[in-house]
Amino acid sequence: MTAPDTFWPYFGAIATYLAVLAIPGGLIGYASGVRGWPLAGLAPLLSYAVTGLAGPWLALAGLPYNTASVAVCTLLLSALGYGLRRLALSRGWVTAAAEKPPSSWSRRENLAVAACVAVATGLSILVVLSAKGGTTAVFQRWDTVFHANGIRYIAETGDGSLTGMGTINWYPDGQFYPNAYHLVGALVYSISGATIPVTLNAITVPVAGLFALSMAALVRQLGGRAVHAGCTALVAAAATTGAYESVSSGLLPFALGIVLTPLAVVALQRFVVAPAPATGYVLALTAVGLLAAHSSALFGALLFAFPLVLQRWYRAFRGKATDGVAEETSGLRVAGGDVLRMLPVMVASALLAAPHILGALTFTSGSYPYYPWGSDLPVGRSLALLATFRQVLSIPQVWLTVLLAVGVLSFLALGRMRWVLLSALGLSVLFVLVASFGAEPWVISLSRPWWNDRYRLMSLAAIPLCLLAGHGMAEIQRWFAKYMSGRAWVRARPALPARLGLASATFVVLAVAVLTGGFYTTANATAVSFLYYNGPEGEVEPPVLPAELTAMKELVKLGAGPHEKVLNDRLDGTAWLYAITGIHPVAGHYDGGAGPKDASYLLLHFRDYDTDPEVRAAVARLDVRHVLLGHGSIRPGAPRAPGLRDLDGLDFLRKDYQNPDATIYTIVK
Repeated sequence: MTAPDTFWPYFGAIATYLAVLAIPGGLIGYASGVRGWPLAGLAPLLSYAVTGLAGPWLALAGLPYNTASVAVCTLLLSALGYGLRRLALSRGWVTAAAEKPPSSWSRRENLAVAACVAVATGLSILVVLSAKGGTTAVFQRWDTVFHANGIRYIAETGDGSLTGMGTINWYPDGQFYPNAYHLVGALVYSISGATIPVTLNAITVPVAGLFALSMAALVRQLGGRAVHAGCTALVAAAATTGAYESVSSGLLPFALGIVLTPLAVVALQRFVVAPAPATGYVLALTAVGLLAAHSSALFGALLFAFPLVLQRWYRAFRGKATDGVAEETSGLRVAGGDVLRMLPVMVASALLAAPHILGALTFTSGSYPYYPWGSDLPVGRSLALLATFRQVLSIPQVWLTVLLAVGVLSFLALGRMRWVLLSALGLSVLFVLVASFGAEPWVISLSRPWWNDRYRLMSLAAIPLCLLAGHGMAEIQRWFAKYMSGRAWVRARPALPARLGLASATFVVLAVAVLTGGFYTTANATAVSFLYYNGPEGEVEPPVLPAELTAMKELVKLGAGPHEKVLNDRLDGTAWLYAITGIHPVAGHYDGGAGPKDASYLLLHFRDYDTDPEVRAAVARLDVRHVLLGHGSIRPGAPRAPGLRDLDGLDFLRKDYQNPDATIYTIVK
């Protein structure tokens, strides 16, 4: 299912996306004192933070969201970060050295980790591109049409509010949705000039690369070994349940939130070891960025990062050396100081994200239905899925399981990162609860931020599990290097021991690559292919068919305007009409939860146009002049809406276009 774009628009869209990720967040982070790997990791999240703030606040001020307004917001936030940092340095509240990671990497180690992140990004590109035929495929899963329509809406209207893009389906008032993903997508769409399908693909391609970068930045900030950082980056690009499984389900903003979640630890660690206005400012923006990317991302980040704080307090109460704390400082003073210093950061985050918080509260108390999944897998089955890094695939990722086991058994070697084991345990328990006892009311309430969805909870649990598996891979390298260094033929050659670390790391990486079949690239491509076929390829009929895309473009030729609405079935591919052409459909999303009254009535009764005055009134209110019917369905085997069946021959309609999978009618009365 493709749209008419070529390689160069696609390449331009990817380049634009990477620039949008790097430049705004990079400027803000650098101005606020972030350097090195933490800056590289935090830059994408800070870019999502500035766009996520700009959209809603500009809308409240009555200003358009576009490239120029985002540039102004970026400069303002950068200036604020620079001012806060200069203030802290001039007053002696903090030194630049205090913000740095507790250990250093050599130039060779930095280059090696960068190479691993680059390989992980390449694997991500290979997985996504091999999951479909071409660079312009239309996404086929449930929520992707909402994201596609939302990106085009923001770009065309300049309305970056948290409800505006929802008006494509829930008119006239819209529906709350955290929209940083769409705000960034709107910039990519506007700057690159690519189509919406190409824009979505370009944003999706490097998703596992972002995950790898986030993981590497986390390990670096906590003083971990470079080998651990590089190995974890590669594991992040190999684990199906990390970035790919959420993408395969069409949970695009959620997947974004998952791959950015490790950065919460980077910002938190910088703040607790060097509490100052600038580090607090970066932490506040980090929280806002996660909330704006997806509401559950902030909740997940809190659960993931809290064991770091527990380990810090435990060490302080035991009288052990604690980063950023003077010797002989009591544990109570450390814990109390951390809490007190966190309060203004929380207040700042809440003020910055006020539109998101108020919108979320309004949404949860509104009429939109909440349907828990109620999963009831056997506990053993849930644990097996967790340990083998897969849910949508039938084949377990056994070698990642082996690396995970090694990492867990050698967790003492993690040093400052031992808290990861506790994080993995807590998030794994949460997954098992949802996967095996998902119908229990208290489990439903506990997991509501993740919609009681075991697939989402698996992705969250995969973060610390990938860190442990990466640690296991790094420990194998350490043991192998230690074994080789004891060989007589190595000791007899003075130049070899100095090169043994890099050589052993290269050997381990290549060995894992061979054992996993190229870091499970084929398996991950199979998982991601569900995004393009709405399930296993060949087993389902995608909702958006090529002939439907052709019919959408015929509507433009027939003179359908941007101010009218085209009547369509809610379950077929015509919900993509706005994203493809800019023409508004009556149903702009497959999901009909709390949909507009007129739209619902027409879907049930439109064919009674001649005899039902309420149908004619609804048609007039919505300014419906054309009807577009497709063939595919998001729900395999689902019947067409009753009001849109058997329209041929009705005297109030004229058939103006037909192909094997789509028909266009014009209302003539």
